[in-house]
Amino acid sequence: PDRSYFVGCSGGGNQGLTLAHRFPTYFDGIIATAPAISVAKGASISTAYLTQQFNAIAPRDAAGAPILSQAFSNADLNLVAARIKTRCDAVDGLTDGLVSRPAACVFDPAELQCSGAKAADCLSAPQVNALTQAFAGPKNSAGQSLYARWPWDPGIAAAGWRAWTLGNSPTAASDSRFKLLIEPTIGYEFVTPPDTSITLANFDFDRDPARMDAYDSIYGNSTQTSLAPFKARGGKLMMFHGMADPIFSAAESQAHYEKIAANNGGIPAAQAFARLFQVPGMNHCSGGPATDAYDGLSAIVEWVEKGSAPESIAARGTVDLPGVQRPLCAYPKYAKYNGSGDVNAAASFTCTP
Repeated sequence: PDRSYFVGCSGGGNQGLTLAHRFPTYFDGIIATAPAISVAKGASISTAYLTQQFNAIAPRDAAGAPILSQAFSNADLNLVAARIKTRCDAVDGLTDGLVSRPAACVFDPAELQCSGAKAADCLSAPQVNALTQAFAGPKNSAGQSLYARWPWDPGIAAAGWRAWTLGNSPTAASDSRFKLLIEPTIGYEFVTPPDTSITLANFDFDRDPARMDAYDSIYGNSTQTSLAPFKARGGKLMMFHGMADPIFSAAESQAHYEKIAANNGGIPAAQAFARLFQVPGMNHCSGGPATDAYDGLSAIVEWVEKGSAPESIAARGTVDLPGVQRPLCAYPKYAKYNGSGDVNAAASFTCTP
């Protein structure tokens, strides 16, 4: 073929970064969405940390086991999402349910804490503490950070966020995707040697991270931020990440991109071959209150074959935001409403520094 392209999300997104870093001649254009940059260590550590934070406040069954799904009700998460929108929605120029300027979003769960007993319009003190600790990212007993923080986004109330973090099981037999997918992978694969006694609930943040180093060196891309050979041969990289992704933090992808940029003369210079697009509201790979349908492949083909670098990508809502269109802007720009025009049309927004 004259040109070769790779598109992947999650593990596929990490494969895309692996190709750019380790096999720079294989593909002319690579799209890495919600990349599992540190799946074998940092992100998996985070699943244990969130699970332990939420288990600690979950109601117990008759045997004293936590019912994880009930740590937060859907109403609780809707309450958090609504307050995030109150604090951060309008800073992008339009109150539309989307936090399109995440860098300017300042939110503290403590403002939702009940003054007395738990009520429908507030969160209990333990719930506030669990959210605060969880979204700050996992730490060991010495206070050292073990993974990225999590952005505050209204997509926390979407079904995809709950499915990964809390699940829907009415019993202590959790059906969260953290439990079903990540827990056995940690024990059977990510620790060396394998240790199937590890659970998300008993993961030790002082002892166990070092046991993940071997497989992190195989799967991980967190330190591979030069891309010099890929850049030299004319390769183009586009990264996408949902701001309400519950398994791989959008803050991790942002930090990774910023390291790539720092190693290539800064963001303006790095944008000649690598660009990041953040998707407000989107959960893992798709879903959530987001414009989560977009054609990245056509954009990267135009970039590779015609030299037309994408300043923005046209996107539209699907299940949660039907009929809504927005531009996804190349980081660090965001979509700002022009002040007039159809609020559901992408043409009414401009990518703004």
